[in-house]
Amino acid sequence: MAIETWDSPYIVIWLCLGVLVTVLTYGVRGYSGKINGLEAIGYSMVIGALAILNGAALGQTMYDKTAKYDVWGSLGTALGLSGPLIVSGLILIVFYRCRLVKYPGELVVRGNDLEVGGSYLLSGITWFMFSGLLSCGIGMAGYVQALKGPKTGFFYGSLALIPVVIAIWLIAKYSKWMFKYIVWVLRRKGLLQVVDEKDSK
Repeated sequence: MAIETWDSPYIVIWLCLGVLVTVLTYGVRGYSGKINGLEAIGYSMVIGALAILNGAALGQTMYDKTAKYDVWGSLGTALGLSGPLIVSGLILIVFYRCRLVKYPGELVVRGNDLEVGGSYLLSGITWFMFSGLLSCGIGMAGYVQALKGPKTGFFYGSLALIPVVIAIWLIAKYSKWMFKYIVWVLRRKGLLQVVDEKDSK
C-alpha cells in the first residue's frame, strides 16, 4: 500500500496503539530488570519505526489537496512523528520513577552530585525525549515555513529557526527537570539515599 493512500484516521489509531503496547512492554520489563541491551534497542527501533509511519499517516490524513501551501499536512507530520516519541519518553519516566521507589539505592545523593545506576529505562528515556523533541522542533520549523508561504526576507526566514531553538533548549533541560521530580518523589516517601562525603571518608 503506497504511503500516499494512508489517509485514514484508523491507520493513525492502530499505529499509536502499536507504540503504546511496545512502550508499555518496554517499561514493564525495564521496571522488573528483565530487559537487556538488545531488547532495549529492539523496542526503541520498533517504536521509532511506528512513529515515522504515524507521522506519514497523520500528515496524509490532514493533507489539504486544495491548499497551495500544505500547512495542515506539515503540522500532522510533525505531531504524528514527535508525539509518540515524547509520550513514550514520559511513560518510561513513570516506570523509572516506580523502579527507583522499589530500588532507591540506584539513585544516591552524594554532596551536590547525583550518582545514578545504569538502567535501560534511563537510556530509553534519553533517546525518546531527545529524538521526540528534536523532530518536533524540526517538524514545527517546516510547519512555520509552510505557514509563511512565499514571504521572503531575513525576518520571515528566521521564524523557522525558533521552534528548533526551543527544542534544543528543552533537550538541555528535560533531564534536570526529570531528576528534580524523581528526587522530590523519593524525598517525600522518605526513600532518598543521601551520603555525607565527610562521613564516608
